[in-house]
Amino acid sequence: MLVGIEGVLAKAVARGAGSVPTMDGDERAHAGRLMAGLNVMSDAFCYYDRDDRLVHYNDAMVALYAPIADFIRPGVQFADLLDAAIERRVWEIGDADPADLRAHVLAQRSGPSFEMQLVFRDGRHVIHREIRTEDGGTIGVCTDITSVMAREAELERAKGEALEAQGRLQSAIDAMPDGFVLWDGEDRLVAFNTALQEQFSMIKLEVGKTYRELFSELAERGGVAEARCNAKKWVDAQVARWEALVDHEVEFRLPTGRWMRRHDQVTANGDRVGIVADITDHKQRERELAIARDRAESLSADLQRTLDTMDLGVVVLDGDLNTEIINEAYYRLWHAKPEEIPVGSHARHMMEVSRRNGIYDVDDEAWATYVEERLAQIASGDVPPREFTRADGCTMIYSVTPLSGGRRLVSYFDITAMKRREAELEDAQHKAELADRAKSEFLANMSHEIRTPMNGVLGMAELLWKTDLDAKQKTFADIIVKSGNALLTIINDILDFSKIDAGQLALDPSPFDLAEAIEDVATLVSTRAKEKDLEMIVRFAPGLKRRFVGDGGRIRQIVTNLMGNAVKFTDTGHVLVDVSGVASESGTRLTISVTDTGMGIPADKLALVFEKFSQVDASSTRRHEGTGLGLAISSRLVALMDGAIDVESTEGQGSRFWFTIDLPHAEDNTQQRSPALDVRGARVLIIDDNPINRSILLEQMQGWEFDACAATSAAEGIAVLTEAARRGFDVDCVILDYQMPEMTGVDAARIIRQTEEIARTPILLLSSVDQAVTGAPGRELGIEAQLIKPARSAVLLKTLVDTIQRRRSAVPNVVVPIGVKSEKQQMAAPARIVEAAGDRPALDVLVAEDNEVNQLVFRQILEEIGLNFAIVGNGRLALDRYRETGARLILMDVSMPVMDGLEATRAIRAIGASELPVPIIGVTAHALKGDRERCLEAGMDDYLPKPVSPKALADKIASWLDREMTREIGVN
Repeated sequence: MLVGIEGVLAKAVARGAGSVPTMDGDERAHAGRLMAGLNVMSDAFCYYDRDDRLVHYNDAMVALYAPIADFIRPGVQFADLLDAAIERRVWEIGDADPADLRAHVLAQRSGPSFEMQLVFRDGRHVIHREIRTEDGGTIGVCTDITSVMAREAELERAKGEALEAQGRLQSAIDAMPDGFVLWDGEDRLVAFNTALQEQFSMIKLEVGKTYRELFSELAERGGVAEARCNAKKWVDAQVARWEALVDHEVEFRLPTGRWMRRHDQVTANGDRVGIVADITDHKQRERELAIARDRAESLSADLQRTLDTMDLGVVVLDGDLNTEIINEAYYRLWHAKPEEIPVGSHARHMMEVSRRNGIYDVDDEAWATYVEERLAQIASGDVPPREFTRADGCTMIYSVTPLSGGRRLVSYFDITAMKRREAELEDAQHKAELADRAKSEFLANMSHEIRTPMNGVLGMAELLWKTDLDAKQKTFADIIVKSGNALLTIINDILDFSKIDAGQLALDPSPFDLAEAIEDVATLVSTRAKEKDLEMIVRFAPGLKRRFVGDGGRIRQIVTNLMGNAVKFTDTGHVLVDVSGVASESGTRLTISVTDTGMGIPADKLALVFEKFSQVDASSTRRHEGTGLGLAISSRLVALMDGAIDVESTEGQGSRFWFTIDLPHAEDNTQQRSPALDVRGARVLIIDDNPINRSILLEQMQGWEFDACAATSAAEGIAVLTEAARRGFDVDCVILDYQMPEMTGVDAARIIRQTEEIARTPILLLSSVDQAVTGAPGRELGIEAQLIKPARSAVLLKTLVDTIQRRRSAVPNVVVPIGVKSEKQQMAAPARIVEAAGDRPALDVLVAEDNEVNQLVFRQILEEIGLNFAIVGNGRLALDRYRETGARLILMDVSMPVMDGLEATRAIRAIGASELPVPIIGVTAHALKGDRERCLEAGMDDYLPKPVSPKALADKIASWLDREMTREIGVN
């Protein structure tokens, strides 16, 4: 339309331009009509002559450029109008330079045509077009496109919203776990989700493809066996099947083996939407359920056949007391026929039939009450075995046991013949009446009966070992001690497992020091480790709390089992115990691991190591003995603590056992000892060839604020010391490992002492028990202190501090072997006994023990310690002797004739004559949960389980006599 207008105007203007200044009437009329037509236009119009002077313009031009309307008149130059518009800021030009804009517009107008878009300051958008006429003039038209641009913006916004909605819809269907697909009326793929593409990964799904094309692609790929011979026929069949199965569920199997379920529906506009679900797991569960159902039916039939072979009458009742199972023995025992009491009958009907058969001797008036009482008893679900005699004279044992789902197992056993055969035996009735006695009593008796003679065997063997024996006799005595301890370990394992299995073992949580417990176990096991030349390493994570609330004894037992196994199955290398944890406000999740470099466990045996009586090598030719209960007990103890235990192992490389438990924090009454202020920053050199040892020792030194470094060999350590001395640095202490390749710790110490510039460096030697350097050799080497590996952290810290402080105080070197005793001294380990002071009882120790062997053991131990003692045979005699002579300490056996230890303790406490009650230590072969509590409740102060070793007894006596001395001093 614009071109047509421009054509008309061009002709009119050309005619006007060629005319003279004056016009006749027709011409004026023609010009008037032309301008009237131009003024009707909504577009602004203007015409410039060849000299670029404004000749014609319409009203729309004046309205559009209202800010410069005073400039718009015939004859004005275009450049003047442009300058006025720029000066009055008619257009929005942003950061553009007005001079550059002017030059750009004028340059553009020099061509045959020109078009540009202008933005007015009032927000209007205008397209300005110019065209050169034949006579050299210029026609200009300005079109307001503001509304057009607004509509375009709205269209773009609507398009964006549509794309966003499409994206959200695609995200929604992609989030579906099942496959989603949408086809149009011509079977072309419109939309699908990622789940569908994953299900049909063998083909590439693309929008626009038809169902036939996709099936053809599947056939061409050779993924379907049926399509390989005649692909077209197979595709036609699939398409026909697909078109026919609308609004039906179809199950099919993909070439990948996955099972699918498809359900297609047609929408109102003719599209076809389908949901494809992967039902492979469902199919598997169906198969498993069918197998389980068949197995259950088979087991049910086998159970019925098994029950029918029994002499025990068995009836299983449901929650409403209707019968579900009745075996043949029941019918036989109750003189009934299956047709009289069919399966499904109520328990009330069973009793009615038995009454008709003369089984019950209950009159009519009492019968209804009797039936209700019996039914209520059965419904209660737990009737222990009880004996009753029927009206026909038969004696039966009857019981009710609760089953799952509210079911009840009612059993009857005819003991009439047994009663007749055993009538002459007085204890038969007693055994029948005590049939339901708890396992715990049996375990207590077993513990007492086994531990009492074991106490004599081990006690006398240890005492025998300390006498003057030749080498052969000492070997025999040593074998007796070791075999006895091995037997005691087996007994303890069996009793512990029996208690756990019977649900009789309960934890005894109390505050304890975890680091001390771990180090105790490591010290105990280190002797066995040294026998095999193994390195025993303990790491307690820095910053980890030490005191927790838990069953410290059971945790020691678990760690002992794990460490004992690690030593048992490791021939070379080391055993590492690592304690770490993640703390919270109330407690810590502890992880205790034991890693060895032993034989490892085959992968097929890992799942069995925590099973009872399970051993990796169960053959009769196996190298390592044991019951196979240690790990089973540990596993169940960890489970009792709501923890977890596991293992990882590589055969031939070693194993790592660990367990994780949550323990609450205990109040820390003892502050963690840190080095005195004057030794912080002391220089410590660690010489150890074992990288794990070096790492742990460095970690400890840094935690204690020492300036430490480590050397990997004795030669390297000596070189470090020598270089430090050359540079004027003093090393405050050397921690030296005894056993190292090429040069031992003793050799290194000798070289250090012979080297003048480093000869005065203090040396702390880490050694095993049999490597201790004492006496003259120790003085010769100038070793300040020795620690037995694995060294306890508290002892190591104290020894370091003392050694460094002595050096800085210029105290002469003294050999201080810590924890080093000869084997004979370790076995004897006499306790320190305080000297008597003031007015004391005539006896140091009064022993109440009825077993003659144990009396002999106590006598030998107490004579060796050098205490004044007396031994009596029961609690009554102990009470009488205490009244007569008194005693500083009483060792009281629990199980004794005439008066047991608990009763005797109560009687002694009832005397109550002294301000300082005599300490009473319970000594018993019972080892069950609650024994210690019963002793303490009776008035005893402490508890010592049998068998009692001489060292344990001596230490216990020393501990209590020390306390007694302290109490006397406080009173006096």
